[in-house]
Amino acid sequence: MNDAFVPPYLLTLRAKERPADPLVSCVIPAYNESENIAPMLRTLHRLLSEAGLRHELVVVDDGSRDDTVQQVLDQIDALPVRLIQLSRNFGKEIALTAGIDHIQGDVAVLIDGDFQHPPEMVPVFLAQWRAGYDMVYSVRANRDNETLAKKLFTRAFYALINTGAPLKIPENTQDFRVLDRCILDALRQMPERNRFMKGLYNWVGFTQLAVETETRERQAGKSSFNFRRLLDLGLTGLTSFSNMPLRIWTLIGCVISLLSIGYAALEVVRTLLYGNPVSGWPTLAVAVTFLGGVQLLSIGILGEYVGRIFNEVKGRPTYLVSRVHEAERRDEAR
Repeated sequence: MNDAFVPPYLLTLRAKERPADPLVSCVIPAYNESENIAPMLRTLHRLLSEAGLRHELVVVDDGSRDDTVQQVLDQIDALPVRLIQLSRNFGKEIALTAGIDHIQGDVAVLIDGDFQHPPEMVPVFLAQWRAGYDMVYSVRANRDNETLAKKLFTRAFYALINTGAPLKIPENTQDFRVLDRCILDALRQMPERNRFMKGLYNWVGFTQLAVETETRERQAGKSSFNFRRLLDLGLTGLTSFSNMPLRIWTLIGCVISLLSIGYAALEVVRTLLYGNPVSGWPTLAVAVTFLGGVQLLSIGILGEYVGRIFNEVKGRPTYLVSRVHEAERRDEAR
């Protein structure tokens, strides 16, 4: 277990605030998880029941195209399940947001429905929550099961987003975590629509503990999270929590300007000393095309920020709920 230093007295105070009989809300975002979702619900129910904890299992269906919804509905009468159906596929970050908005518990467990996050770690995380940590989150023990391209992209992303940042985002963190009610309330106050949840979790602060976990292969099915989605999530994270890309291109612009001034001074001296023969067309062509490419690239980076500002100021809802399914009101299961 790795964590930033937290004063022991603060953990003691937090631990005393924990309710004696908490309600644990599990948030499981699901997109085309028909083969995994029912076993995951049964596993979580068993683990939490064995621990003697009241709990609710909140599944957020993110516009699944298979029979994920039916698989969840088949469990509603047997398990303390609530199903939140979004009107379309909004993405995992928004599905997590919807789940956080709809839970009722004193503490939340965020976990994927494909068994890549080990559910047997949930009681371990909850024990640390009882010990006083407001957030207990998973950190990948290794990335052995990932492609080289994804490893390099992830490393470059964290290097860029944390460069010069006063509040650095821990590397290799996952959405698998336990959140106290104080953090849930804080997350609900954040209105942005371009959401990078790992950044938001880190930004809220409170007492946090990192726990290394082994990320497994999916139990069944194929992941819909491809490299394009990873790239889009990376851009969202960068534009939401870092202005480093803008600073980099400001620096590049300054360097190019200085080089241009230096080159102009060199040409003046050369002309005074050796005259001005009709030459230099290749140099001029290369300079014009190079500067044009730099300008277009910098405009594109600026456009990413402006585009996300545009999405924010439109003020559309972050998500829309199509249906909410749950069994008739009963006491939460143990």
